[in-house]
Amino acid sequence: MNRSVETGGTAHTQPGTDMKPLAGRVVLITGAASGLGRATALRLARTGCHPVVADVDVEGASTTCKLVAQTGGEATAIHLDVTDPAGVRKAIGDVTERFGPSFDGLVNNAGTDRGAGILEISDEHWQTVIGVNQSGPLYVTREFLRSIELTGERDRPADVVNVISISAITVGVDAAAYNASKAALAMLTKIMQREAHEYDWPVRIHGLMPSAMNTPMMEQWHLDDEVMMDPDTVAGAVEFMLTLPSDCYVQNMIINSRREPGWPR
Repeated sequence: MNRSVETGGTAHTQPGTDMKPLAGRVVLITGAASGLGRATALRLARTGCHPVVADVDVEGASTTCKLVAQTGGEATAIHLDVTDPAGVRKAIGDVTERFGPSFDGLVNNAGTDRGAGILEISDEHWQTVIGVNQSGPLYVTREFLRSIELTGERDRPADVVNVISISAITVGVDAAAYNASKAALAMLTKIMQREAHEYDWPVRIHGLMPSAMNTPMMEQWHLDDEVMMDPDTVAGAVEFMLTLPSDCYVQNMIINSRREPGWPR
């Protein structure tokens, strides 16, 4: 793929205030077997969007699809290990072949976090967290951009939402791999945004930094439920980004809960 992902279209630079509807669009959500990914799939499906529920946990992904169906929506579950470049290439290719130009949205939500301090962290732990949280969004976005190039000219830009974390800009203990990986993803998001501008990609790159949500990944930190955000609140921010007028994008959005102690910091 060339450094530019030009298709001859310039929809992402066209002026206008028209919102971008989700009905009829196909959006792939990584890590959608639970937590924020599941909440995002459910919220987008209610608008008429077709979520592709991607996860290493196929059973959980299938459950998400069943929940979507119960609300009258449609979704597709696929196995996706974001740390496997070949597997990512095949998955994106399959989705592109099935849905064509309707596949124009990606939410890089997959993440992992196992607390450990500098002296306790193992090589395997470090590599796993960096692989999912930092390398994964690169692999998936790269193949998504290539798919957008293949499906030709479009009236509106495609969308990529990188779910980063408030941990990218805060410092704590016993989360070296997680905080470092999210800080790297924040910078990668800025680089993607810059290249989208410089190389005239028909794609918008959005950045999202939520604080603690009531999801399975947070169970290890033993926070009270009442101080964490409902994942659907953050899913609403994802929906907002995907539906912005074509000439807008979100450089970075930070969402905090007023109930969480110690904020802002």
